Amino acid sequence: MKPFEYYLNGKDVKKTAPNISLAKSLINDMKIRIKENWDLKEEDKPKTIFENIYEALRCFCDALLSLKGFKSYSHEASISYLIKENFDIFSVNKLDNFRYMRNGSRYYGRIITSEDAKEIKKFYLELKSKIDKIIKENKL
Repeated sequence: MKPFEYYLNGKDVKKTAPNISLAKSLINDMKIRIKENWDLKEEDKPKTIFENIYEALRCFCDALLSLKGFKSYSHEASISYLIKENFDIFSVNKLDNFRYMRNGSRYYGRIITSEDAKEIKKFYLELKSKIDKIIKENKL
């Protein structure tokens, strides 16, 4: 994973004014996606669950960027920003791997399995307390 500055120096991220209302909206979207997909059975809707939990996590990343005055045009850039928020490199790389899997599913016919759906839900649970703390600290 490239450092956030790589994307900032390219055309993948633009500096903007902080946008708290957008950040709140993205957090709301994250919560809705989690709630609407959490109780679905992985065996019945693995792709739906996987893609929506991934998108929820990406909404969180984009909310952080919006709070800090950035606009990302790249999923990779959004994910790489988590390092600046003291997320460990293992978690950041794992989320980037989920990005890769999601792209494979959306654009190249990769099959998302029930195990993939279970794995991303487990990953979300591992990050949930840190995500909730950041949301609370920033009054989102």
